[in-house]
Amino acid sequence: MSEPRDFGGDPACWAHLVERHDVATRRDVELLVRTFYRAAAMDDVLGPVFTTAKVDWPTHLATVTDFWMWQLLGVRGYDGNPLLAHRPAHAATPFTDAHFARWLALFCETVDELFEGPTADAAKVRATKMAHALQRLLRGESAAGSESIEVVATCRTRP
Repeated sequence: MSEPRDFGGDPACWAHLVERHDVATRRDVELLVRTFYRAAAMDDVLGPVFTTAKVDWPTHLATVTDFWMWQLLGVRGYDGNPLLAHRPAHAATPFTDAHFARWLALFCETVDELFEGPTADAAKVRATKMAHALQRLLRGESAAGSESIEVVATCRTRP
Protein backbone atom coordinates (compact mmCIF):
# COMPACT_ATOMS: atom_id res chain seq x y z
CA MET A 1 0.00 0.00 0.00
CA SER A 2 1.38 3.40 -0.89
CA GLU A 3 1.83 6.23 1.62
CA PRO A 4 -0.83 8.99 1.50
CA ARG A 5 0.17 12.15 -0.31
CA ASP A 6 -0.77 15.71 0.56
CA PHE A 7 -2.29 17.18 -2.58
CA GLY A 8 -2.96 20.58 -0.98
CA GLY A 9 -6.25 22.40 -1.31
CA ASP A 10 -9.59 21.35 0.08
CA PRO A 11 -9.64 17.67 1.11
CA ALA A 12 -13.05 17.26 -0.49
CA CYS A 13 -11.42 18.03 -3.84
CA TRP A 14 -8.76 15.34 -3.63
CA ALA A 15 -9.83 12.79 -1.04
CA HIS A 16 -10.92 10.43 -3.79
CA LEU A 17 -7.31 10.30 -5.02
CA VAL A 18 -6.05 8.73 -1.80
CA GLU A 19 -6.78 5.15 -0.86
CA ARG A 20 -8.22 5.34 2.63
CA HIS A 21 -6.55 3.21 5.27
CA ASP A 22 -6.27 3.30 9.04
CA VAL A 23 -4.09 5.78 10.92
CA ALA A 24 -0.88 3.85 11.51
CA THR A 25 2.18 6.09 11.19
CA ARG A 26 3.48 9.54 12.12
CA ARG A 27 3.03 10.50 8.49
CA ASP A 28 -0.67 9.60 8.76
CA VAL A 29 -1.06 11.71 11.90
CA GLU A 30 0.81 14.62 10.30
CA LEU A 31 -1.52 14.43 7.28
CA LEU A 32 -4.57 14.41 9.54
CA VAL A 33 -3.32 17.36 11.59
CA ARG A 34 -2.18 19.47 8.60
CA THR A 35 -5.39 18.82 6.67
CA PHE A 36 -7.61 19.57 9.64
CA TYR A 37 -5.84 22.79 10.64
CA ARG A 38 -5.67 24.01 7.05
CA ALA A 39 -9.46 23.77 6.93
CA ALA A 40 -9.94 25.11 10.48
CA ALA A 41 -7.78 28.18 9.83
CA MET A 42 -9.93 29.09 6.84
CA ASP A 43 -13.25 28.20 8.46
CA ASP A 44 -15.76 31.00 9.07
CA VAL A 45 -16.37 29.91 12.67
CA LEU A 46 -12.89 28.73 13.73
CA GLY A 47 -10.62 30.89 11.59
CA PRO A 48 -11.10 34.10 13.60
CA VAL A 49 -10.05 32.29 16.79
CA PHE A 50 -6.74 31.29 15.19
CA THR A 51 -6.24 34.77 13.73
CA THR A 52 -6.79 36.45 17.10
CA ALA A 53 -4.52 33.92 18.84
CA LYS A 54 -1.73 34.65 16.33
CA VAL A 55 -0.89 30.95 16.13
CA ASP A 56 2.71 29.97 15.44
CA TRP A 57 1.69 27.31 12.92
CA PRO A 58 4.92 25.26 12.71
CA THR A 59 5.09 24.96 16.50
CA HIS A 60 1.35 24.34 16.87
CA LEU A 61 1.27 21.64 14.18
CA ALA A 62 4.27 19.86 15.71
CA THR A 63 2.73 19.98 19.20
CA VAL A 64 -0.67 18.75 18.02
CA THR A 65 0.95 16.00 15.96
CA ASP A 66 2.80 14.85 19.09
CA PHE A 67 -0.47 14.96 21.04
CA TRP A 68 -2.31 12.79 18.52
CA MET A 69 0.64 10.40 18.20
CA TRP A 70 0.29 9.80 21.93
CA GLN A 71 -3.51 9.57 21.85
CA LEU A 72 -3.76 7.27 18.81
CA LEU A 73 -0.52 5.33 18.61
CA GLY A 74 0.77 5.48 22.18
CA VAL A 75 3.96 7.29 21.17
CA ARG A 76 4.99 9.67 23.93
CA GLY A 77 6.28 13.05 22.86
CA TYR A 78 3.55 15.42 23.98
CA ASP A 79 4.38 17.01 27.30
CA GLY A 80 1.67 19.54 27.84
CA ASN A 81 -1.76 20.24 29.25
CA PRO A 82 -4.52 20.88 26.69
CA LEU A 83 -6.55 22.92 29.18
CA LEU A 84 -3.66 25.24 30.00
CA ALA A 85 -2.68 25.45 26.35
CA HIS A 86 -6.15 26.67 25.32
CA ARG A 87 -6.78 29.16 28.13
CA PRO A 88 -5.02 32.13 26.46
CA ALA A 89 -6.96 31.68 23.19
CA HIS A 90 -10.20 31.22 25.16
CA ALA A 91 -9.47 34.43 27.09
CA ALA A 92 -8.96 36.36 23.84
CA THR A 93 -11.93 34.81 22.02
CA PRO A 94 -14.24 32.93 24.37
CA PHE A 95 -15.02 29.52 22.89
CA THR A 96 -18.74 29.06 22.36
CA ASP A 97 -20.78 25.92 21.86
CA ALA A 98 -20.66 26.75 18.13
CA HIS A 99 -16.84 26.70 18.21
CA PHE A 100 -16.75 23.27 19.85
CA ALA A 101 -19.42 21.85 17.56
CA ARG A 102 -17.64 23.13 14.46
CA TRP A 103 -14.23 21.93 15.65
CA LEU A 104 -15.59 18.45 16.27
CA ALA A 105 -17.56 18.27 13.02
CA LEU A 106 -14.58 19.44 10.98
CA PHE A 107 -12.21 17.05 12.75
CA CYS A 108 -14.50 14.08 12.15
CA GLU A 109 -15.06 15.06 8.51
CA THR A 110 -11.29 15.23 8.03
CA VAL A 111 -10.77 11.80 9.59
CA ASP A 112 -13.50 10.32 7.40
CA GLU A 113 -12.12 11.91 4.24
CA LEU A 114 -8.64 10.52 4.80
CA PHE A 115 -8.88 7.34 6.88
CA GLU A 116 -10.96 4.34 7.85
CA GLY A 117 -10.44 1.69 10.49
CA PRO A 118 -10.35 1.21 14.25
CA THR A 119 -7.71 3.87 14.94
CA ALA A 120 -9.57 6.39 12.78
CA ASP A 121 -12.73 5.60 14.73
CA ALA A 122 -10.78 5.98 17.98
CA ALA A 123 -9.60 9.41 16.82
CA LYS A 124 -13.19 10.56 16.48
CA VAL A 125 -14.18 9.16 19.87
CA ARG A 126 -11.15 10.76 21.57
CA ALA A 127 -11.83 14.06 19.83
CA THR A 128 -15.41 13.96 21.07
CA LYS A 129 -14.31 13.27 24.64
CA MET A 130 -11.65 15.95 24.46
CA ALA A 131 -14.04 18.57 23.04
CA HIS A 132 -16.63 17.91 25.73
CA ALA A 133 -14.05 17.89 28.54
CA LEU A 134 -12.32 21.06 27.32
CA GLN A 135 -15.66 22.80 26.87
CA ARG A 136 -16.64 21.91 30.43
CA LEU A 137 -13.24 22.74 31.97
CA LEU A 138 -12.91 26.11 30.23
CA ARG A 139 -16.28 27.03 31.71
CA GLY A 140 -14.96 26.04 35.14
CA GLU A 141 -17.49 23.22 35.48
CA SER A 142 -16.84 19.92 37.21
CA ALA A 143 -18.40 16.74 35.97
CA ALA A 144 -21.15 15.34 38.13
CA GLY A 145 -20.04 12.32 40.15
CA SER A 146 -22.85 10.30 38.59
CA GLU A 147 -21.85 11.29 35.04
CA SER A 148 -20.62 8.41 32.93
CA ILE A 149 -16.96 8.51 31.94
CA GLU A 150 -17.91 7.06 28.57
CA VAL A 151 -18.96 9.57 25.94
CA VAL A 152 -21.14 8.51 23.06
CA ALA A 153 -19.40 9.72 19.91
CA THR A 154 -21.18 12.57 18.20
CA CYS A 155 -19.17 11.96 15.05
CA ARG A 156 -20.88 9.84 12.50
CA THR A 157 -18.88 6.85 11.40
CA ARG A 158 -19.02 5.68 7.83
CA PRO A 159 -21.16 2.59 7.23
